[in-house]
Amino acid sequence: MDHPDTASTSGIVLEGVRKEFPGGVVAVRDISLEVQPGELVVLVGPSGCGKSTTLRMVAGLEAVTAGEVRIAGRVVTGLPPRHRDIAMIFQNYALYAHMTVRANMGFGLKMAGTPKRETRARVDQAADILGITDLLDRKPRQLSGGQRQRVAMGRAIVREPAAFLMDEPLSNLDAKLRVEMRAEILNVHRRIGAPTLYVTHDQTEAMTMGDRVAILRDGALEQIGTPLELYERPGTVFVAGFIGSPAMNLLPVTLERSGDGWYASVGGSRVLIPPRARAALRPFAGHEVLLGLRPEDFVSTENMRDGEHGVIQVTTARAESLGSELVVYFSINGAAASRPLTARLDRRTAVREGTSTRIGVDLERLYFFDPESGAAIR
Repeated sequence: MDHPDTASTSGIVLEGVRKEFPGGVVAVRDISLEVQPGELVVLVGPSGCGKSTTLRMVAGLEAVTAGEVRIAGRVVTGLPPRHRDIAMIFQNYALYAHMTVRANMGFGLKMAGTPKRETRARVDQAADILGITDLLDRKPRQLSGGQRQRVAMGRAIVREPAAFLMDEPLSNLDAKLRVEMRAEILNVHRRIGAPTLYVTHDQTEAMTMGDRVAILRDGALEQIGTPLELYERPGTVFVAGFIGSPAMNLLPVTLERSGDGWYASVGGSRVLIPPRARAALRPFAGHEVLLGLRPEDFVSTENMRDGEHGVIQVTTARAESLGSELVVYFSINGAAASRPLTARLDRRTAVREGTSTRIGVDLERLYFFDPESGAAIR
């Protein structure tokens, strides 16, 4: 097999990795991706999509059915975990209750026969990076959840591995502490610089932490890119609906041509399609496609600008004030019954539930998808 150059193989590389369990159950389908040195790549997707199984194959905790795993330029596909030069951080911390923080952090080095002086120096350095120097003589039971997670990170850092693997490390923490620990992990990652593969089910965590994000679906890699690329250019309906909170609105529309204009028609409303999108949509003229509208791309009538916004007639179901914004749920007048659409509007917008009103949509922020394949039309 031809290998990429040294620069591209010094991180974590998966080539055509597949996992099939007894009985023909395929958990991971031919995934290929690279994590470069200094890069944090997040695997995200719904429960059962194969993200944890993929991480466990990189760690050596699951056998690879087919394909190849390389770490720091070395093929490790058949090696046990202890020979892969990796450090793994789990969601349950896995600390030894009878040991002090210092002993927990230095245990791996002790088992590897590292001299005591070097072990102590590495533990002190990691504790300083994580701000837990004053906790080194405590036992795990004397620590908070966030402090225990820092100790688990410290235990991984002192080993100075070729790669870090993190399996939902923040899922046991409360919401406020998760935000703090996200920043902590990113700070440590930037200082250490080792390639890191991070698994989470939380898309907010994925989008705020990942240099790149890999979205998995049914064991396959659906799309990989920077958080902005996934948000701005979703390749499929699945990615479009997965990324963003609230999720992108997806509704069937008919493409119509009237005079020199092209329109997306739904219910009693028509939205002008900008010229940049018309060429790709031409084969679908007169047919139904899926139109994607992000909640944040709607505007109230008082903020609409001619030529920039289209207008749709809607009936408001309910409105929720979040203080900084107003989340409005509505249906398009005359459209077939479906679940309510969502808009995020200025907090000062006047909305009356159960009434018909007009709402604007940003014409440069329309997304179109093939209803059969689910692929983006662009």
